[in-house]
Amino acid sequence: MLHALYVEINVIGVCLLLIILFNQRQDAGSSTLQRSFSRLIYATIVMLVTDTACWLLDGAAFPNAYIFKTAAESIYYVYNILIPFLWVMYVEIAVSKELKATYRKLKLLSIPMVLLLLFIVANLYTGSIFIIDESNVYSRNDGFYAFAVVSYAYLVYACVRAICAARRASWKEDAKRYYALAFFLVLPGIAGIVQTFVYGLSLIWVFVAIATVVMYIDSLNRQISADPLTGINNRRELSKYILRETKDPSYQGILALIMMDVDNFKQVNDEHGHYYGDDILIRVSEILKQSCKDTPAFLARYGGDEFCIVYPAKTVDEVEDVIAGILRNIVRWNTMSSDSIKIGLSIGYSVWQGDADDSVDAFYRRADEKMYEVKGAKKRIQ
Repeated sequence: MLHALYVEINVIGVCLLLIILFNQRQDAGSSTLQRSFSRLIYATIVMLVTDTACWLLDGAAFPNAYIFKTAAESIYYVYNILIPFLWVMYVEIAVSKELKATYRKLKLLSIPMVLLLLFIVANLYTGSIFIIDESNVYSRNDGFYAFAVVSYAYLVYACVRAICAARRASWKEDAKRYYALAFFLVLPGIAGIVQTFVYGLSLIWVFVAIATVVMYIDSLNRQISADPLTGINNRRELSKYILRETKDPSYQGILALIMMDVDNFKQVNDEHGHYYGDDILIRVSEILKQSCKDTPAFLARYGGDEFCIVYPAKTVDEVEDVIAGILRNIVRWNTMSSDSIKIGLSIGYSVWQGDADDSVDAFYRRADEKMYEVKGAKKRIQ
């Protein structure tokens, strides 16, 4: 009866993950982060299927039942360590800015996993991790705890890594996303602790499936409002925010719209390719996040190489201070970067006038005109 219940739970988990996987594959593009998340889903599906097989084969009596049971339990242990490592990989890719450095770190982090995979092979001869008795019933040995310790070490590492990234984040939306990554440990962690000390109970992998679903729903909610390349707000959210702020009669102070675009971006794209151009846009978004840290600024990508900041302030001087800070950070970035291509921004702003004759379109237009005045002045100097 208990076996049938576990099988039903696992089947439900597999169905949920297959739905997510199908939706993932419908996306127009596939980023490194998406591929990493898909690998985690595939691995969890395999684990749920394997866990089901382990329950069904336990105590079964048919030709070669021992071989099937041993194979199922061995695969179970493989994925028992692989899934936590895949979660570490996903978190590292999500919080890191340099993929090459991330992959070097992941190679080092994979060493305990590789050693445990060799331990699984050795178990076929030593029975140090688990044994299958003459009744085809599984029982674990002391080697099991090595897997429990390393698996939890991976999960705790990923959790701490995400929390540290959240605390260092320049932008509050990044911090929220990183804290959400840390949450992944909670449900599987609780289930795993119970399962480790209550022999025969199987909860952890269906809880991993539930946590994966929660993470997917959270990522979908963020995709609705975020620009997929830079992670900051998209144009839809920008329009909603401006409409809401300009209709607030109780607001005290001024509301500024800062518009900027990347100098010579078309030339960079034409000469170095769109992937390099995308990298420039990501760098600009990071500079803006850093420049607006601990401020009420609302950051958004307007489209193409254009970015916007909606800035509630007390005076125009505060708005100009923010712009000056952005330009200083651009200079600092260019000075520290070894890249031959330097980033430049043309920035203009407008202030919401709040009278009956003003409109959101005019608000945009004034900022856009100021931005192009700056861009034109740069071209005349060149």
